[in-house]
Amino acid sequence: MKKIYIAKKVLSSVICSAIALGTVAAYTASPAGDQNASAKTIAEIQEQRKQNSEKIAALESEISGLEGDKNNEKAYQDTLTEQINLIQENINLLNAELDNINEDITATEKNIDQLDKDIENQQTEIDENIELFKKRLCAMYMSSSENPASVILGSDSFYDIMSRIQMINKVAEYDEELITSILDEIDNLELSKKNLETERLSLQMKLEDQERKKEEKTAEVDSLNDKIAKTQAEIDRIAAAQQDLERDKAAIEADNAALAAEEQAIQAEIARKAAEAQRLYEEQQRRIAEEQAAAAAAAQQSSSGETVYTPAEPVYYNTTPSASGFSWPVPGHSGITSYFGARWGRQHGGIDISDGGIMGAAVTAAKDGTVVTMNNSCTHNYAKNESCQCGGGYGNYVVISHDGTYSTLYGHLTSACVSVGDYVTAGQTIGYAGSTGWSTGAHLHFEVRVGGVQSDPLGYVSP
Repeated sequence: MKKIYIAKKVLSSVICSAIALGTVAAYTASPAGDQNASAKTIAEIQEQRKQNSEKIAALESEISGLEGDKNNEKAYQDTLTEQINLIQENINLLNAELDNINEDITATEKNIDQLDKDIENQQTEIDENIELFKKRLCAMYMSSSENPASVILGSDSFYDIMSRIQMINKVAEYDEELITSILDEIDNLELSKKNLETERLSLQMKLEDQERKKEEKTAEVDSLNDKIAKTQAEIDRIAAAQQDLERDKAAIEADNAALAAEEQAIQAEIARKAAEAQRLYEEQQRRIAEEQAAAAAAAQQSSSGETVYTPAEPVYYNTTPSASGFSWPVPGHSGITSYFGARWGRQHGGIDISDGGIMGAAVTAAKDGTVVTMNNSCTHNYAKNESCQCGGGYGNYVVISHDGTYSTLYGHLTSACVSVGDYVTAGQTIGYAGSTGWSTGAHLHFEVRVGGVQSDPLGYVSP
């Protein structure tokens, strides 16, 4: 039996050294045993780095999409600017046309003023001619020498009569032409003035139409400038959003760099642990040789009647494993006060086993395995409403690895009676129930983990 016990010790030490790093990190306890371990395994680090890389890719895609939006806004802004330039060019042409129209209006008004003066001068001349004509008519009437009877009676000869009559006709013809000319000239001047007034009115209407077009173009430019301002605001918003995303990306990249450094440190620790495992293995081999030699010497002494020291055997309880191969961890105590799942706004990673008299009750291994980590330093074995921080909240605890896939945790023990590297079998006492760590009363916090992930223990054990 002693040789078997020694062999188990050697084998368990080698196994423990090989798997300790990955499992111990996974079981560094969180407060009250309700959260996953704060330290990360390599698999957890790699998974987080993978998630971070996916986030970085998503951020880069979003940044690229925003860049496309910003380019579209800039292209739209360039189009608006080009449109404004064309409209401004049209406004310049309208201004030139307005200048020409104003010049035409000024020239027309000058022509009208000059024509008014000409009409006034002509009217004075007409008035003078009319007055002259009136005086001549009055004189002719007063003298009565110009009537045909006077001409005939006053003439000395037929030739003189004809000469007088011809003169009277010429004077009458001249007077008639003078009057006609005066009237025609007045009509022409009035017509010219009317035409100039019409032209000025037409130019004035054209000027007003061009002014209206200019106002419309100016309003259109103002509208386009407003669109450009809004577009610029959108470009600035997109640029700010890109900067925020770039900062998020930089933060995640920095986190990834830190995770890579942490993974590298863990790899180095694994290498150190492997070297330590090899050293322990060689030391155990040496001890085995020494113990075998000592056993041989003890056997020889036993045959001579001397007393031989034999190590105490572990204490076992009769437990019946379930179909999954696990057995109930607290024989004689079956009360469950808290189940696996959500509790107090967070995840409760196991079950709490408690009933009257559980304080100091034996806690047994649920299945054969190797003790990979434990804590036995908490002295706060009493009910409390906050964590004493011992064992990360678990207080005194034991973690056992089973076949490399399954592992179990036993928390809040009064004390543990096994050591790291011990190989234990199902039903073997590993400690005693208590209230160390963050515990509100005496109980056993029991967890089952599959591949490092907390699973409902009632899927594996039953009271």
